[in-house]
Order: sequence, then C-alpha cells, then structure tokens
Amino acid sequence: MAKYILTRLAWSALIVIVSSIVIFLVLRVLPGDPVLARLGASTGVDPAAIERLRVEAGLNDPLLTQYFTWASGIFRGNFGTAYTSQFPVTSLIAERLPVTLELTALAMTAVVAIAVPLAIASVYRQASLADRGVRLLTSIGIAVPLFIVALVFILIFSTILGWLPSRGYIPFAESPTENLKLMILPVASLVVVASPLLIRHMRESMLETESEPFVRTALGKGAVRTRVVFRHVLRSSLVPSLTMLGLLIGYTLAGTVVVEYIFGLPGIGSLALESALKRDYAVLQSVVLLIVVMFVVTTFIVDIVNGLVDPRVRLQATHG
Repeated sequence: MAKYILTRLAWSALIVIVSSIVIFLVLRVLPGDPVLARLGASTGVDPAAIERLRVEAGLNDPLLTQYFTWASGIFRGNFGTAYTSQFPVTSLIAERLPVTLELTALAMTAVVAIAVPLAIASVYRQASLADRGVRLLTSIGIAVPLFIVALVFILIFSTILGWLPSRGYIPFAESPTENLKLMILPVASLVVVASPLLIRHMRESMLETESEPFVRTALGKGAVRTRVVFRHVLRSSLVPSLTMLGLLIGYTLAGTVVVEYIFGLPGIGSLALESALKRDYAVLQSVVLLIVVMFVVTTFIVDIVNGLVDPRVRLQATHG
C-alpha cells in the first residue's frame, strides 16, 4: 500500500508542476497587457510611467525568471500581488475560497443524495416507466449547458414565481437561513448538470456487474434480488463510481466559474473571471492553479480510497 501511495503522490506532484507551467505560458501568450488594462481608458499616460509599472510588476523579466519567482513564492504561501488592486493574491483567494468550497460541498452532497437512489432504482426496475424516466432525465441533463439551466432557474423561480433570490451572498455565520436560501439556485444548477453523469455511469457499472456469472449464480440459487443488488451489484460498482465522483468534483469546480458569475457569488470562480477580463495574470494564474490542485488532491484521495476498497486497483497501479 505504501508503494501505491508514493506512486500516486509522485504522479499528482508531476501533474501539478506541468499544469503550473502550462497555465503560466498560456496566460503569457494571450493578447492584452495587464498594465494597460490597469490604466483603463486613461489617455496621455507617460510611456515612462507605463514602463515603470511593467518593471514593478516584473513583466519585463525573462519568462523563466517570472515563472520561478511565482513558483517559489507559492511554496512560501505568497502568490504575489494583484496587478490591478495591488492587494496580495493570497488575501484575495483566502477571502473568496470559502464561498466556492461551500458551493461545491453542497452541490456534491446533493448529487450523491440524488444520483445513488435513482441509479439503484433504474437498475432494480429495468425497462420500467421509472427506468425510462431516469434515462430521459439524464439525457436532458447531459445535453443542456450549465448556463442555460442557471438562467432558466432564475427566470422561473426568481422572476416569475418570486420564490428565491436570483443574486447575492450572505455568509453562513451571519444568517444561516439567508445563506442557504441564496445557495439553492446555484446548487440546483450544478446538480442538474452533474448528477446525470454519475447516474448514467453508476447505472452502466451496475448493469455490467449484474451480468457477471457470480450474480447469475446467486440469483439461480434462489437469492432475493433486492439482497443481490444491494450486497453484490452495488458493492462491486463502488470503485468505478468513486472514480467518477472524483472527476465530478473537478467538473463542479470548473462549473463554479459560470455559476458564481451568474448568481453573483463572490467565490474564486468569479475572481478568476474578473481577473481574466482585467488581464491580471498574477491573480488568474494562481486561481487556476489552485483549482487544479484541489482537483488533483481530490482524485488522489479517491485513488487511495479505491486502493483500500479494491486491492486490484493498487496492484494494477504498481505493476502496470
């Protein structure tokens, strides 16, 4: 098990390093100048002043120097300084990260609570009206883009019915009721597009397991189908379902950029979008890398859990 953990840890570290290089280089080749974006529509600015701002921001340094300055600062907990606001990037992220973590946690909890029972019901009652209904809903959920779902929810539940607020955020510590009320539509939007992926993946995995010889043997010997589904089929499908769940967390983190912007949530997703519009490389590259790290850490934990649940996973990883 120790070898398996070390192998996964090494791969995770390599992914983070490569991702940091790609993020840094991609942002540098995009059109736009963060200094000019900071100055906005100002006219008659002395070119010497612009050059001085570029020097202060380190934008005139060689790319290799800029990268290592940024990377070495990360290890010290210093993500640099925002070009536009001149606030420490670490402070900006720390202020907004709890909102994204709350949104992701609520969404993933709801996804599991909805997807698992529906997948089991679909498998248990194959070809029934319930099964066809689940498959239809998953197809619709996969096909409709996230921003369309969010806008439709705002139109129906906020504009037409007036049941829920469309934008805003109140910390949970200030008002738990208002916080959860403002979170309903953003969470529901993420659940609608994420849960169909888990339902379909889990359903196919359970159906594949149900066709295995050991399941047919158990049923042939008179075992109750409910017991077989829950004790054998569901249990054998946990490993691939856990892997899919880890991928969905990364998918949800990426989706927070859209959801936070539409619903006015001050999380790191909206911070990334604001920084992109301002060409603020210092903030944007750090936020994107943080999302990558969160996804890598999640998949690392899922891999370890899979290795503990199924020894075949760690044997394949260490010998494959």
